[in-house]
Amino acid sequence: MLLTRRDLIKLFGASAATAALGVSPKAFSASAPHLVIVGGGVGGTATAKYMRMLDPSIRITLIEPNREYVFCPGSNEVLNDEVTLAEQTVTYDSIRNRYGVNVVLDKATAIDYDKKTVRTAKGERIAYDWLVVSPGPDFVFDAVEGYSRELAEGDFPHAWKAGPQTLKLKKLYQGMRTGGVVVISAPPMPYRCPPAPYERASFMAEWLKEHNPTAKILILDSKPDFIFQPHYETYWKEKFGYGTDNAMIEWVGEHNGGKVVSLDPNTRSVKTADGETIKADVINIIPVHKAGKFAFDTGLTMGKQWVPINPFDFRSKVDKNVFVIGDTTEADPMVKTGYLASNQAKWVAQVILAEMTGKDPGYPLWTNNCVAMAGEDFGMTITDTFRYHDGKIELQETIQSPVNLNPHLNAERVAIARNWQRTFRRDIFE
Repeated sequence: MLLTRRDLIKLFGASAATAALGVSPKAFSASAPHLVIVGGGVGGTATAKYMRMLDPSIRITLIEPNREYVFCPGSNEVLNDEVTLAEQTVTYDSIRNRYGVNVVLDKATAIDYDKKTVRTAKGERIAYDWLVVSPGPDFVFDAVEGYSRELAEGDFPHAWKAGPQTLKLKKLYQGMRTGGVVVISAPPMPYRCPPAPYERASFMAEWLKEHNPTAKILILDSKPDFIFQPHYETYWKEKFGYGTDNAMIEWVGEHNGGKVVSLDPNTRSVKTADGETIKADVINIIPVHKAGKFAFDTGLTMGKQWVPINPFDFRSKVDKNVFVIGDTTEADPMVKTGYLASNQAKWVAQVILAEMTGKDPGYPLWTNNCVAMAGEDFGMTITDTFRYHDGKIELQETIQSPVNLNPHLNAERVAIARNWQRTFRRDIFE
């Protein structure tokens, strides 16, 4: 559910919507209710910001080990030199200084549900009235035999959390031999940002077409199809000879043996489900996803791959004072995107405010706005609307931009995508 500044003023008046801006965390009463948030990604930071906008008096603590956050939406453009990693990097200065959030640069390690405290790696115990957990996803490296976290940090980066691995992948594919081969292994659903493997392949091909035109990108997919497939295939046919013997991009779906089952790092080769061995100069395995490590360590997953939640308010099924949002949750049919994480965060903030004030939180309606690009001149959009109905989350409506051969419309959607990325980043971190 989206909350605009106008909505906030309607609900609480202009003074309540702005009173906390520019206030130091030290200014809040020690007796005030305390919201603690684990994870300074999109979901966690959005919770902190919008909770403050809803209530100027609550104490808010954000626990996050990193001083900076690399924004994932738009980070594929680092690979074709359209943006820098620095342009994708944000800090917590605004959340701390403008919204009066106490940012603790530490790693959360445990929850004491009885005492309502979070323990950190440095030994601090932080008491809470409500706890929001938003650690992002982790990866099942051994779903591909021979792959590992160590290899991902070396010459086989997944680059699915924007940062140093993004730069490593860029260096590898831009530096490979003339006529080299890039293999991208796309995971099964669910995973973070469903269009991103195909956007990545497109941006790589765009760069290679100019600098290494005989190179090839092979997408080996664990799925029989993918989001925006008609859009990407239309663009690939026009720009990269898709479907021909000389295609720069080739896609092999799960039904044709595209699933990668093993990696041999010594021979730089992968084996597919149908037994074929494929050698490549660059191998980009995007791993199967699972809930974040903190969720497993604290029992929030309840033995599952994802964290079960109450579909109405995203409370953990382990403890009613703990909410879990973002990519680490089991919230089908919601896809895993930063935009949905931010809307889950805004709804949870409303639920917490309702508990504080004894008011009805209202009824949840969540939207997912997703943009993607196939190139610097071809963009696409999709919007999903979800609602809570009959005890579960339901997909209410999907609106997707059609495949269009009008170059002006396609270029306009690129502008829309870039503007969306900028405004979304500012909405969360400024």
